[in-house]
Amino acid sequence: MAIAAAALAPLCLADPPQATAKIAEFAASSRGGKADYQEVSHGRKLDIDTLALPGKVTVVDFSSDYCAPCEQVAMFLIRSSKSFPGRYAIRRVDINRPGFVGIDWQSPVARQFDLKGIPFLVIYDNGVKVAEGDAARKWIVDDVDRTSEKANAAAEK
Repeated sequence: MAIAAAALAPLCLADPPQATAKIAEFAASSRGGKADYQEVSHGRKLDIDTLALPGKVTVVDFSSDYCAPCEQVAMFLIRSSKSFPGRYAIRRVDINRPGFVGIDWQSPVARQFDLKGIPFLVIYDNGVKVAEGDAARKWIVDDVDRTSEKANAAAEK
């Protein structure tokens, strides 16, 4: 999982635009299974707690199309959801308002959560917030590792 940790490590300050379509296409494809993935907000304020799903680990991923590390994190999260569809729900919060070029730090949702860097993660486990920011990055990597180990152990039986 060193690759996962590396993908979750950087904060994005400004990169060339990355295509949401690429992320959404991968999430919707049958390659690797079916992901529980939705994109929300598009710069608007939101009630983040309403995104948490009972019975699942919900990862709220604040990101922008102009952030290459955001794309890497999104792809890792979607692969995790595809591998364990009953465990992970991914909710990508696009901080950019429609038509904005660059990372929209002044969007209502970016200001609502006082975002200083992205990707920024918030983790809910069974509807309860368990981690955010740097702690959330570590939490999700550790949880994916534990879940993979359990699945491998069960497969060996």
